[in-house]
Amino acid sequence: MDVSVSIEQWADAYIAAYSSQDALTPASPLWWVFERSLLPLRRDAAEEIWNFVLAVLAKSPPHEVLTNLAAGPMEDLIAYEGDAFIERIELHARRDPAFRHLLGGVWKNQTPPKIWQRIEAARGTAW
Repeated sequence: MDVSVSIEQWADAYIAAYSSQDALTPASPLWWVFERSLLPLRRDAAEEIWNFVLAVLAKSPPHEVLTNLAAGPMEDLIAYEGDAFIERIELHARRDPAFRHLLGGVWKNQTPPKIWQRIEAARGTAW
C-alpha cells in the first residue's frame, strides 16, 4: 500500500479499479486501492477515509463505483466511526444531493441503532 499517493490519486485509482470490467483481485495492479480503503484494517485512518469518500464523490463516478463506495468505505466509516462522524454526515447529506444518494447504498451492517436511525433520516431512497 503506497501511502505517498495523494487523496486525489487514490480517488482516481479507485474509480479506475471499480469502473473496470476486470475483477479486482490481489494480483491486480490496483489492489492497493482496495486495501487502502478498508477502514476495519486502518482504524486510525477514519479522517482520511472521509476525505477520500468526498474526493471520489466529487468526481461524479459511474454507478458501479458508487455502489462499491457506499457498501465499502462509507458503510465502514458509519459502522465503525459513526459516533464521531454522524453530525458531519447529516450536514453533508443536507447540502449535497449526491452524498445523500450515496447514503442510500449503505447497509446497516454493524452500525449502532441510534446512529442508523440518523442515517436513515439523512439519506435519500435506499437502493
